Amino acid sequence: MSATRLAALLWIGTAVTGCSPPKAPTAPALAQPEAPPSAAPDLDGSNLDSTSVRNPNDGSLLGGVPLPLEAPGLRFNPARDPAARFGTVEVVRALVAAAARVDRELGGLPITINDLSLESGGPIPRHRSHQSGRDVDTLFYQLGPDGEPIESVGAFFDPSGRGVDFRDLADPDDDVALTLDIPRTWLFLRALIEGELAQLQNIYVAEHIRTLLLAHARAVGAPAATIRRFEALTCQPSYPHDDHFHFRFFCTPDDIAKGCRDSQPVYPWQQQRLANAGVRPLPLAKKRKEASSMIVTHAEARQSAGALDAEVERWLDRREEWIKKPHPGRPYCP
Repeated sequence: MSATRLAALLWIGTAVTGCSPPKAPTAPALAQPEAPPSAAPDLDGSNLDSTSVRNPNDGSLLGGVPLPLEAPGLRFNPARDPAARFGTVEVVRALVAAAARVDRELGGLPITINDLSLESGGPIPRHRSHQSGRDVDTLFYQLGPDGEPIESVGAFFDPSGRGVDFRDLADPDDDVALTLDIPRTWLFLRALIEGELAQLQNIYVAEHIRTLLLAHARAVGAPAATIRRFEALTCQPSYPHDDHFHFRFFCTPDDIAKGCRDSQPVYPWQQQRLANAGVRPLPLAKKRKEASSMIVTHAEARQSAGALDAEVERWLDRREEWIKKPHPGRPYCP
């Protein structure tokens, strides 16, 4: 299927963030739960108790909460395995709340959420992290050729915010022009940053996508504190993340007391938050060999995609311009 081949080109695993292709020829398939529920448990209830254990790239999840397959302004990607939609209760609540805010204020189509973690965490095919319920991948909000919201796909976007849904990679006649929906994408980010349900640690995204969002935030007069926080949280890892976000959330104070460990950076405001709760962040534990998971390299993914039309090849060549760009080296971005 062409969508699978396109995804193989777009989702390449990286050591920094652990995002990788939804399909890989050598990776084992996740177990499919029987008749998965259409919604998560009552997220406002007090009976939910989850714990993120150890590291993002070597950990587990106790009491994992499933992200709803559908909720106001949100859908779990139907092309992904629903066994990989579990997170801590705080992370799931934060995602649901942010999507609902976009739905209330701007309408449009729901944001598409990809993998979180397995129900009990641990190694997950095609990811190096996503092991302890605090990592999540989402697609960007997108607009179609008519400027109206369109169902999001795993297309990469260039520095002007333009992209293409190539569909059949060998057939140029079915290509669909896309535009990054910056207002909705920014509002989702703003809701996560300003929300109190879960504390963001990093937003992994391509440098040029960051630049577009930052320009929009300033143009619409977003709160200065929110903009500063966005500037600190965002960075481009070795793989540019020009087709999706990878969000990572901090351990909660309660989970730290149970062995949850954060990677760097731990920002001053997070250190103060933890100090107010009477705890200190724990450094990452030494990674165990069994924590590793299979991923696919860029070369392997491109080879597995098969025949490509000339326009796809042109886009992949253009993409090298920002894949190889040196990391900007901002404070706190690993």
